[in-house]
Amino acid sequence: MRPLTVVVPVFNGRDHLSRCLEALARCAPAGARIVLNDDASTDAGVAPLLATFIASMPAARLLRADRNGGFIAACNAAVAQATPGSDLLFLNADTELTQGSIEEMAAVLEQVQAAVCCPMSSNATILSVPRYQQSNDLPPGWSAEDMARHVRSAAGAGRAARIPTPIGFCMLVRREAWDAHGPFDPAFGMGYGEEDDFGQRVQAAGGSIVAALKAYVWHKGAASFGAGEPINAQRAANGRLLLSRWPAYADNVRAFAQANPLRPMHERLWHQLLSAPEERSRHVLHLVPRWELQGPFRDHVLSVAREGRDVANHTILVPMPDRGAWLDAIDFEVERGIRVVGLIELPGNFDRFLAASPATQVRVHDKGRWDPAPWVDSVARRGLPLQVA
Repeated sequence: MRPLTVVVPVFNGRDHLSRCLEALARCAPAGARIVLNDDASTDAGVAPLLATFIASMPAARLLRADRNGGFIAACNAAVAQATPGSDLLFLNADTELTQGSIEEMAAVLEQVQAAVCCPMSSNATILSVPRYQQSNDLPPGWSAEDMARHVRSAAGAGRAARIPTPIGFCMLVRREAWDAHGPFDPAFGMGYGEEDDFGQRVQAAGGSIVAALKAYVWHKGAASFGAGEPINAQRAANGRLLLSRWPAYADNVRAFAQANPLRPMHERLWHQLLSAPEERSRHVLHLVPRWELQGPFRDHVLSVAREGRDVANHTILVPMPDRGAWLDAIDFEVERGIRVVGLIELPGNFDRFLAASPATQVRVHDKGRWDPAPWVDSVARRGLPLQVA
């Protein structure tokens, strides 16, 4: 593995920071340098955590800013203290690494000769699992390592996927790419959008950005920035700045999100999670014309699924109109063995969803209220058992 420096900007958030540092101590590769930059935290609990970590990690160094300069300034200052020539892992302080995640990202960079690599995560927009483009809680009683094992399994033979922009919460950058296209631009102020801007510069010069499908890093999200009108205003202003520089950025990301080449991985992961820790070989895909919060049709479909969930997983697929969402499907309700998912523009996307699904049989509900003939043909072409009711 190439020389590595892990850069962790810190501002308040002691509880998440504690989780981050504990995982970093467990998971940092041997020989990696760690640079923590305390961006003038006002939380009195942060300094003792950092001091304890530094005392236990000879390869770690602590920087402290006199005033809060924001994420971008903290990252750029920390890079100046990195091991000369080392690759750089930018890691948010509200993350939890899992075993082997850094090594897998490094291996993917080497394998595909990319410039930037990011992992799958609980909260990483286009790299979020299992709910796509949503923030995900871990199942009750699960650790990040539990989820990481399922993510590795769901990735199957896949190891890397090209993505249109990096997700900055955890981002491994080749030193050559940073030297050519960094640092993060201070024009983005305290933060938001700087990693997208960096990624566009990388790609404009012919470099590629990839996801490591077998690497998983838990991410809380917005633990340091918080919420509120000033943050929303900053995000909006930075978004306008990004699009003024890179007009195709939004269209490219939207196209990726709506095509979602990671859909097969999502479906395999859902299949595992619906019955975990048990495993099911059978998976029933239910096609319905609509969904409802309450009512006899809902009760009937759920009753059918619940009766069979001890022997099979069940996905209830609902058609959804395309209202410009940056995704291909929306996950709604989930309970043991059963998941409800809205497929955007079902007529045009059903073939692709079915190809990604682990379904072993298909059931069409309420045939009298809609015409499922095109999808019935798709099922027949795949040779799956079909029941129409």
